[in-house]
Amino acid sequence: MTVAGTSPGWLLQLIRSREDWTRRQLLAETGLSRMTLFERLDALFRAGLVYEAGAAGPTGGRPAALIRFAGQGRVVLVLDVDHHTGRIAVTDLAGRSLRERELPLDVAGPPDAVLATVCDVGASLLASGAGETLVGVGVALPGPVSPVTGLLRPATVMPGWDGFPIAAFVGSRWPVPVLLENDARAHALGEAAERPGTTPLLAVKYAHGIGAGLVLDGALLSGFDGAAGDIGHIRVSGDADAPVCRCGRTGCLAAFASGYALLRRRGVTPSSSDDLAERLATSPELREAARLLGRTLAGLVALVNPQTIVLGGALGRLPAVVDEVRTAVRADALDRLTSELEIVPSTAHHPAAAGMAALVTGHVYAPAAVDAVVAT
Repeated sequence: MTVAGTSPGWLLQLIRSREDWTRRQLLAETGLSRMTLFERLDALFRAGLVYEAGAAGPTGGRPAALIRFAGQGRVVLVLDVDHHTGRIAVTDLAGRSLRERELPLDVAGPPDAVLATVCDVGASLLASGAGETLVGVGVALPGPVSPVTGLLRPATVMPGWDGFPIAAFVGSRWPVPVLLENDARAHALGEAAERPGTTPLLAVKYAHGIGAGLVLDGALLSGFDGAAGDIGHIRVSGDADAPVCRCGRTGCLAAFASGYALLRRRGVTPSSSDDLAERLATSPELREAARLLGRTLAGLVALVNPQTIVLGGALGRLPAVVDEVRTAVRADALDRLTSELEIVPSTAHHPAAAGMAALVTGHVYAPAAVDAVVAT
């Protein structure tokens, strides 16, 4: 039996950690015997997971062949489902979007109909590529996802989805691994990928709803049962006349400050994210909501002491929101927690897609998964 830490999957993980390796470098890094290393490499070559990419630079002797991970042409399909918008993307393994499409939808609709729509768009995007191999599908959803079961837990904005076999439904279209994650946490992973070495990183997705994700040393915090980051349902007022939240309680942050709540108070039916930002960008109500969000985030700053807070989503990126959140956090949290704290707008193109691509790639190329592939 292969010892953990010396398996082909473990070796591939090492090879993927940088662009180029020679056999000599791998021998020095792993401490494996020459025979063992060559056996592991041979298994990876036969599985099509590594390839030789020419020779290394001059070494004074026979040029050494470079060994690289065979990631070219391998893609991830991301189904990013928001309250009223779907963003469907085909990415490379690094999370770079190759092709994508946005479409209106209502996540409160029947799950089979919503998923069929986004899967059809995904199939069209995949069909328009050439020479690509789909390795997995990532589905980002505005609800809590259990880290144990990988299933969506009850979500107030998604009636009828509880217990629906999302992964099996999507997997019936493509025989590859299907991973689910909360959209705000996927967003946080994507933001962390944009800022390597930044830790802890707290990312907020502020649009129709309000959610957050925390990335610490590259790892996403999911929480005990997948509800980490659900800051929209922190109760910020106990007043008798506090607004009723969609979760059924009164006084939640989302009931005061979410884009959904702000539009409903205007008598407007929420629609796309672009429409949301256009309607609220210059409103005094949004500034007041951003201050309340900032005060809520100040408590999180005291708990996790983040290096950076990234504000994303259709509302979170707006300059007025960033200014109000920054002012409120600095007013409410101690100076020693905020003197070096960065609070910045998101500049990522599609952070949820990058985050889901990272999750899928990490799952597909985990050492145990690779070992199972090369053993067949």
